[in-house]
Amino acid sequence: MTHEVRRIVPHATDGVADADTVTWTRAMLAAFLRPRVEPGDLARAAADLVGSRLRGVYETADPAPVATLRSWDSRMSVPGGEVTVDAVTAIGVRATHRRRGLLRAVLVDDLAEAARTGTPIAALTSTQGALYERFGFGLASWNRALRLDTRAAAFRVPEATGRLRTLEPATLASAAAPVQDRARRRHPGSMDRGEASWAALMTGVNLFGGLRPDPVRHAVLWSDATGRPGGYVVYRVAQDWAGGSGEIAVLDLQATTPESYRELWRHLASLDLVGAVTWGDASTDEPLPWLLTDPRAAAPGASREMLWLRILDVPGALGARRYPVTEQIVLAVDDPAGYAAGTWLLDTTDPVEPRIVTTTAEPDVALDAPALGSLYLGGVDPRVLARAGRLEERTPGAAGRLARLVAAPTVPWNGIRF
Repeated sequence: MTHEVRRIVPHATDGVADADTVTWTRAMLAAFLRPRVEPGDLARAAADLVGSRLRGVYETADPAPVATLRSWDSRMSVPGGEVTVDAVTAIGVRATHRRRGLLRAVLVDDLAEAARTGTPIAALTSTQGALYERFGFGLASWNRALRLDTRAAAFRVPEATGRLRTLEPATLASAAAPVQDRARRRHPGSMDRGEASWAALMTGVNLFGGLRPDPVRHAVLWSDATGRPGGYVVYRVAQDWAGGSGEIAVLDLQATTPESYRELWRHLASLDLVGAVTWGDASTDEPLPWLLTDPRAAAPGASREMLWLRILDVPGALGARRYPVTEQIVLAVDDPAGYAAGTWLLDTTDPVEPRIVTTTAEPDVALDAPALGSLYLGGVDPRVLARAGRLEERTPGAAGRLARLVAAPTVPWNGIRF
């Protein structure tokens, strides 16, 4: 059977997606074992894909793709700046067509276009992320579950500060987007939100989670004494209080200052009829326990992988971030696909404009493309990779030098799954 990768540019008329986009969306949902959706609902939901790049693998005489991929350009914070990334999601294969290389076909095509257009990094989140190491992706950040027992939560700063106000779905994006843009710059790996993402956050309407509004979602914005917004939280009622003690689940919490962070959590802890607050995508170094007189009231749970990064342009990627020390180090990168392959001099003598050029010098460190992606945000220690045999130290002490060089000011974190 002949297979062909086709690219679809979604468009919509009066909030209804075109037929090709609807067909692609139906095939994608089937690959992810999602329930069948009524045609009208599906056409309206698929309109949110406008602005994305859709790919499908098609067989002759079959209008529906047997494999799918969606991508779009997003902005990701890095130490000292930000970079454009090719955000990749919705990689699915029809159940009857697995193990035929179709996933490879759509992903290789997407990465080739991203590299061709000058996008230096591709990023994805996946419950099967290890699947993507073969394509050069490396695990770069983790998230952690967090549970707050509100009955035991007493804050070290007893008096609340600032002002809180509730946000309605129609005002969430306009009020919260500037806050999120400032807050994400504090965390390497944090991604920006598009218009459709804001709507899905507040309403719960999205292709994966459901096409009916979630009526138990709430949003609160915190502003300081001058009236400047400093943080927001969106949460939903996860367990009704009728059982004796309710539970709420944080969907997104963004804070630009320690004060805004503290006051958002104080608000969550003070809600009537609520015994617990959970957050499935907290960072691995949340300061919440240190705000409480009893740190055990905030119990961390298991961590899980979040961002996988694929370096497509070494000078573009390494040149987008800044480095805490002055150093010159030579990296030999093995990349069968060719995007990151080469021997590279990373020179941070100029702290504002690091220099990344190819060189014939002997390498200090040898690693592959997935390891380079893992190191990029500063959340993985090169010395750990060396002990695991994932990085070769050619010059004594080079792994330690590289660790100091790529260190980030904060732990990488991205609270937006895609």
